Amino acid sequence: MRLFTVNNAYIRSGLALIVAGILVLLSSALIFQITWLTALGICLLILSFILIALGRSVPELPPEACALLMETGMGNTAALIEELGIRTKAIYLPSSLTSDRPQALVPLHDQPSWPSIRSLPRRLVVKYGSQPDDIGLLITTAGSAAVAMLEARPAPTPVALESSLTALFSGRLGVADSTSVSCQNNHLSVEIHRPRLASETGWSQHCLGGPLASIAAALAAEAWDRPVTILREDSLPGMQRVELEIIGS
Repeated sequence: MRLFTVNNAYIRSGLALIVAGILVLLSSALIFQITWLTALGICLLILSFILIALGRSVPELPPEACALLMETGMGNTAALIEELGIRTKAIYLPSSLTSDRPQALVPLHDQPSWPSIRSLPRRLVVKYGSQPDDIGLLITTAGSAAVAMLEARPAPTPVALESSLTALFSGRLGVADSTSVSCQNNHLSVEIHRPRLASETGWSQHCLGGPLASIAAALAAEAWDRPVTILREDSLPGMQRVELEIIGS
């Protein structure tokens, strides 16, 4: 079982307390028959369960390794976009259009209007429309992985999206304090309070947005089950504001 193979101090301590608690309970019940000794054994078992639960919540990879993998992936994506000279904004697609998980479609050519995007295959270079120039890159982003951390798809409402983003940013990832979301027609305004993940400048950010904006766009696309693009993102004192547009009807 994975419970006994995870090697960290919490689980080792929890297993030791389970053994100690059982021995104390058996000694009290069969030999000494002392009430306080029985209570001590029960307390040891309760503490052991708490420690094992804490051990299960500790990430298998340390934060430094996660940051290394993230920087490597983002660096390769940025190099690819800059080498191809792409200047268009990415379109974040829900999993219903990518047959797996939310991904970002980066068109290779400017489009005066967005075509109706069909379901796309699992490839890097995809044809997403009927015109000859409807070719783009289908890229996995930070938002693609973040959506997988949610227990369920958020409902297509600003309140549900705000709750999911706060649970990710403040709870699972620890990269911001809270979020607030407002909606007007097909435009979403996401305010991320006290962000702790900086966004780098460059053409890759112009196309894909920063990591936090990418996560917000991917969650919005999954919630509304429609393509979403990042209109703009602004860094303000103690806050980052992301403007999103839901494409189509």
